[in-house]
Amino acid sequence: MSGSTSEGTRVLVIGAGIAGLASARALHDRGYRVTVLEARERIGGRIWTDHHGVDLGAHWIHGTDGNPVTELVERLEIPYSYVGGDSAYTGGFDSLNLVGADRRPAGHTAKHRTLELADGVLHELELRAELARRRGLPDVPLATAIGEILAERAYAPEDEQAVRYHLNVILREDVGEDADKLSLKFWEDGYLVYGYGDSVLHHGYQSVVAALADGLDIRLGEVVESITTTTSVTVSTCDSEYSADKVIVTLPLGVLKAGTVVFEPPLPDAKQSAVARLGFGTLNKIALHYAEPFWPASQYVFGYLCRETDRYPTVVINMWKSHGKAVLVMLLGASLGRSMEDWADDEVHRYATTVVQDMFGPDAPAPEHVTRTAWTADPYARGSYTCIGVDASARDLDALAEPVGDRLFFAGEATNGYHWGCVHSAYESGLREAGRICGDPRLYTPPSAETSRRQRRDVDRMKRFARLRMSDLDPAELRARVECLRGGTDPFGVRLFAPLADAELETLASMFGELIFEPGDALCREDDAANGVYLVSAGEVEVDFGGVYEPAALGRGALVGAHDLFFGARTTTVTARTGVTAYYLDHYRYKTFLYAFPDVLMLMTADLVGRWEQLETALGAAALPGAVLPGTARRARQPIGFSPESPAR
Repeated sequence: MSGSTSEGTRVLVIGAGIAGLASARALHDRGYRVTVLEARERIGGRIWTDHHGVDLGAHWIHGTDGNPVTELVERLEIPYSYVGGDSAYTGGFDSLNLVGADRRPAGHTAKHRTLELADGVLHELELRAELARRRGLPDVPLATAIGEILAERAYAPEDEQAVRYHLNVILREDVGEDADKLSLKFWEDGYLVYGYGDSVLHHGYQSVVAALADGLDIRLGEVVESITTTTSVTVSTCDSEYSADKVIVTLPLGVLKAGTVVFEPPLPDAKQSAVARLGFGTLNKIALHYAEPFWPASQYVFGYLCRETDRYPTVVINMWKSHGKAVLVMLLGASLGRSMEDWADDEVHRYATTVVQDMFGPDAPAPEHVTRTAWTADPYARGSYTCIGVDASARDLDALAEPVGDRLFFAGEATNGYHWGCVHSAYESGLREAGRICGDPRLYTPPSAETSRRQRRDVDRMKRFARLRMSDLDPAELRARVECLRGGTDPFGVRLFAPLADAELETLASMFGELIFEPGDALCREDDAANGVYLVSAGEVEVDFGGVYEPAALGRGALVGAHDLFFGARTTTVTARTGVTAYYLDHYRYKTFLYAFPDVLMLMTADLVGRWEQLETALGAAALPGAVLPGTARRARQPIGFSPESPAR
């Protein structure tokens, strides 16, 4: 914290978006002399509610429960309504009315099949990303991995369109960028989310910025050209020059990338490198205004899968449902949204009308008027929000957030390494920098206790996978699997799944695939990379402990590989002594199950720590830190005290 006193301290804030207004409001209320410089002739930045009440920029409170923006609007008594969803599937996929190639709403089975196809690809993507992170492999564009997976799976054209539709929802229309510009390893790694569900503001987001701006000294039309920080701060604009003690820069990442504002002295190399590596995506909108709704008025979101998904929007928002306005809003992200900026007005009109008529019939009336955004062409935005480019990570966002000395501070959604690209990201960053300047840590609390977006999506995907598998399994087979799991023990007699209720056991049991091994076949070999859990359902296997203990013969209910998901473990050798039928579950899905059912994870961890303590007692603490032969570290995690009479036999 800089810990400066407020009396007489002059602070310039560059940008009247929500980050700048949040910091200015907090410092002004604490007695600082604050001036906000805004290039546009309006406040809000990438928040922009037009005179029709349509949010052309930020639209939703993403993750309503626990979100600081929710707390802000409640404190300001600004009305809002919950609409559900999870930022990608606005309003929620289950509630989405998906219109297919036959121009009819897809039935429940057909709609959810598209999601199941996409889940398989997304699961494989996450497997590859986790492997790359764990092994320190070079980063590659997300599109490279997607292309490889689609080529391997060789989907029929309609199935590939379904997969691409869901990828476009998640990447193009949520992240705001094409997959070839996103990092496979880190595109959403570490991104934290608040509670489920999105909300909309009855009077648009402009009501929030207007409340924050009330009483502040805001200078509009001041295009900043240079920022000099020496013994004081000098900010030169197109018309004026301002001096202060400190400056908070909330310029969008797109503007920093363009280099239209000169910093003197130049920004540190680490900050410049972060600006270069990070991506800056685009999400544009086409709003069609009608005299009255002719579509199903109670349906909030329509999914559009009538034509080639890479060339058309994925969703159309019904503002009658949320705002009582006869307006349909289409979202066009990434290169599709950027290309739309160059279309002539009549081309936009024809394009949007085609989408509407595909969904609601050829007799759908023409809109009274059409508005659209062009965020990439906006010189004061140059895009919509930050994304993680190839070879970038959230650490680059942290680098952007670092102050330079005690005079130059940075805020904005691109400086929030906990989550980026949202209103709450920017709002939090403004409070963070205000707290840094005034020395009041109460202004900002990092959201470190929230759930990661990747983990939440993994759990949702895991539950869908389990439901699908349960519907396919014969009830007798499912019962047999549950009983095998219920009595299953690892080679050391630990019943890992004892804490689970029947319904939880059914979920886990349904997720396992089935493998057949002949006598002498290896389920896994010593020092192979551990990749999954094996549960023996019939036959007998031999576990070779690499000379630490005598080999053990284990039968039905033997569970191997469960602990190997820890620490990037390597496997021991497990061989089929007889013909063996084993259930198998890859570690990524198993780990996701543990996210959802942490009682098992706690039991595993307690067991692992207990066995490590046994080993330390037996070998002596001095033996553990020294060099070990290949494979010994893996074997050292096995317990002292294993006996052939273990209940796992």
